[in-house]
Amino acid sequence: MAVVRQQAQAGAVGDHARRTSAPSDGAGETPAGGGYDAERAAFRASPVAMAILDEDDRLTEVNPAFCRLLGRDPADLLGHGCWTLTHPDDLGVREDAHATADDPAAAVCYEQRLLRPDGAGVACKVTLVPLEGPQGRRHQLAQVEDLTGRHQDAARATRHTEILLATINVQRAVTAAAHDRAEVLEVVAAQAVQAFPVADGAVVELVHGDSLDYVAAAGTLVVHLGLRLPIEGSLSGVAMSQRSTVLCRDSETDPRVNREACRAVGLRSMCVAPLFSGDRPIGVLKISSAEVDAFDDGDVYQLELLAGSLSAALRHADDYARNATLLSERTVALSALEASERRFRVAFDNSPLGMVLTSLQPDTMGTFLQANPAMAAITGYPVEQLAGMRVSDLQHPDDLEVSLPVLARLAAGEIETANLEARYRHADGHDLWVRIRTAVAHDERIRPRYLVSQIEDITAARAAQAQLRRQARLLELIPAAVIARDLDGTIRWWNAGAEATYGWPASAATGKLTHRLLATAFPDGGAVAEQADILRRDRMWDGELEHLTADGRTITVLSRQVVQDAVDGASTVLEINTDITAARAAQRAMHQSEQRFRAQFTHSAVGQIVRALDGTLLDVNPAFAAMLGRTADELIGSPTDLLLHPDTAADMRHKIADLFGGDHDAYSHEGQVRHADGGWVDVEATVSLVRDTDGRPLHLIGVFVDISARKAAEHARDAAAAELACRNTELEAANRLKLDLIGMLGHEIGTPLTSILGCAEVAADGWSDLPDEHKHRLVESVHRNARRLDTIVREVLALVTVEAGRLTAHPQRVDVREHLRAAILHVPGAQPPDIDCPDGLRATVQPGHLDQILANLLSNADKYGGGATRITARRLGGQVEIRVEDRGPGVPERFRPHLFDRFSRADSTAGSVKGTGLGLYIVRELARANRGDIEYAPGDDTGSVFLVRLPADG
Repeated sequence: MAVVRQQAQAGAVGDHARRTSAPSDGAGETPAGGGYDAERAAFRASPVAMAILDEDDRLTEVNPAFCRLLGRDPADLLGHGCWTLTHPDDLGVREDAHATADDPAAAVCYEQRLLRPDGAGVACKVTLVPLEGPQGRRHQLAQVEDLTGRHQDAARATRHTEILLATINVQRAVTAAAHDRAEVLEVVAAQAVQAFPVADGAVVELVHGDSLDYVAAAGTLVVHLGLRLPIEGSLSGVAMSQRSTVLCRDSETDPRVNREACRAVGLRSMCVAPLFSGDRPIGVLKISSAEVDAFDDGDVYQLELLAGSLSAALRHADDYARNATLLSERTVALSALEASERRFRVAFDNSPLGMVLTSLQPDTMGTFLQANPAMAAITGYPVEQLAGMRVSDLQHPDDLEVSLPVLARLAAGEIETANLEARYRHADGHDLWVRIRTAVAHDERIRPRYLVSQIEDITAARAAQAQLRRQARLLELIPAAVIARDLDGTIRWWNAGAEATYGWPASAATGKLTHRLLATAFPDGGAVAEQADILRRDRMWDGELEHLTADGRTITVLSRQVVQDAVDGASTVLEINTDITAARAAQRAMHQSEQRFRAQFTHSAVGQIVRALDGTLLDVNPAFAAMLGRTADELIGSPTDLLLHPDTAADMRHKIADLFGGDHDAYSHEGQVRHADGGWVDVEATVSLVRDTDGRPLHLIGVFVDISARKAAEHARDAAAAELACRNTELEAANRLKLDLIGMLGHEIGTPLTSILGCAEVAADGWSDLPDEHKHRLVESVHRNARRLDTIVREVLALVTVEAGRLTAHPQRVDVREHLRAAILHVPGAQPPDIDCPDGLRATVQPGHLDQILANLLSNADKYGGGATRITARRLGGQVEIRVEDRGPGVPERFRPHLFDRFSRADSTAGSVKGTGLGLYIVRELARANRGDIEYAPGDDTGSVFLVRLPADG
């Protein structure tokens, strides 16, 4: 192999000398004879821009990718010095790279900006590889990689990650201060300044009559805390009235702002997001800067997230304050319930998504009971008319065969929720696509009563997705000249390849007829009308065409045209034209460039391979071998599929079939290749098919770029988004616990409180006239119900401690027998349970926790088992087991899995036995806090046995 390469290098010197003396044609290519087809094809098909520089640093040859990168024709480049294309500030970069290189004769890499014709600079990575020119002169191969997209992707990924992390930090801080409204306001104001590096101040303004008060501030706005400004004529008022975030780039020129107030507080630009309580604006969150145009659209998006967090936190803080009052007064609980219902009504009526209630009753199945204004806006029917309409009246007939069976299953109770997409008939007659999310609402007997459905108009989203799919198909063909046109020939879009081929910019070509603009002729016979008929009939057309370019040249192109039908019924013709005139010239010139392309292949900074049709690697360059941690000799002759991830290999086989079929000249995709250490390397591969002179497939050229760094940045962004979703789930769980507590307390406190109040009224009306026996019963009733209320409060406080994660234990050595004796002293009834506990039995447990465990178990046995009959304690290995037995009916088998859940009560006793459903839940949590546990077992004949296990002493 080394001998062959040395011979090829020697031949290339002569070929290069002949090439440089011959007249240039096209992109620096000249006719010649004999050469290396694979490397020539790699040079032309490579997405990497490349050029040849002579010893005077003048361009002697460029490839199409180099022309596209700089937006210039080959004629504008060849013969020009490379310094004329370099940004003035970067003229010394190349010399610095050579000066710091270890070997002056080796390839060097550096980054600099190259100039387009309009003077715009393009950030590029340049790799210079020395070549042996004619008569011993030194030439260089320049490979140029466009870094613009990489810089933009990195900046966008960094910005999105910063936004997500800042939002997570704010939500954490807000969650920590969720119950203190004032602290929430101060936390958000301080976090806003930290989250926006360009902001020097932040303030929370809340509505006070016709004004807005500065209630919390940070940064430069702290000194203005307490300031009151009118809503009218301010940017904050605009944000509240428009119900959206607004941006002021310069307060001196923006007519929406209160200019005098802005001057007084020293701000020139600001971003303002409205705050809501329910659907009512209650104020704004504002960030400011003393600089002009300090904020952009990304800051608007991030401020909307912060404002949403603050609105939710304010609602949570307000709800917490109200709910605290609910625990002490029943009338306040009823008021809060009514307020909650009003909020639901407001949320229903003012939801930005359509909402309907749909009947599930047999006689009115599928009838809309209520609809909100958003639903009316989506369908075009008034709210009053929607109420009474049926599902079949609104949905497209073709979609009913899917939606009606789902409705029947919901009504039968087979499923509780459903999501589907369907078409609605708008009031004006057109069809629109909607996404329907629905859930079943039950009556007091847990029977399906009606559906609560959320309707979202996704017509625009579906159209956008269809448009993206069309654009994706076009983008796959960018290396060729691609024209998107109507069937009549009207041009809608064409790519950079078409601009380079025909010389017309897209702005000039759009709206013109292709056949007139390009003076289309058919070398093999035919006409424009005949071609249009074939497209309508067969949906595709292949053949050669003659086109006229902007500079008057006539070129022959191989045209492939396919009709693509859109969702909206419109048809687009994708016309892919390959200039075979240049291809023929390139084929003749290919024989002169074998050694030059061999140097390009060997020294390329991008991994490249030559692959046989059977998958065997014919050749690889050092960059590809280094990417895999192997040598080129190890890879040559091995099957390609062994180096590819199975998914990548399967995808490649399908795309190679498209290349063989002539659907595409080349394709690009992302995949993974196996490293020598067994790991996987993320790559972006561009594969092209090389054909022989008869058009038969010869072999494949692959260009591989390592994209591992970009993938790592994307994974980091996704991880930050997942953490944000986790925090939201925790807030929802806390809200559910709050609602469960409110429901339980409203039910359990009412009866004992009513009894106490009744006894107090009787005593107040005439205590001295009551008999002693009656007085004794009144006092006993008050005492019994007060103990009931005390038990409920203690259980609720224990539950809150458990759920807040603050339940901790400080175990001590305790005498189990002493605690058992103390526990039975408070057992109601005449007959206390028997105790079987050896003297000296000790456990390691917090004494108060053991007392509460025993009290709850004895109380449970009294309520449900007629009282405990026996308590046994013994040591088993390293644990102390305490058994509490009763002779009651026992726990129903179907209820046992939920016996230790909070608020859990069996249906058979829920109506006859008073309780909160928290006693056994608290016992389990106290036992676990002391490194123990509890379990249930049925009695030998009847009754229940509760087994508590705690660590033994020693």
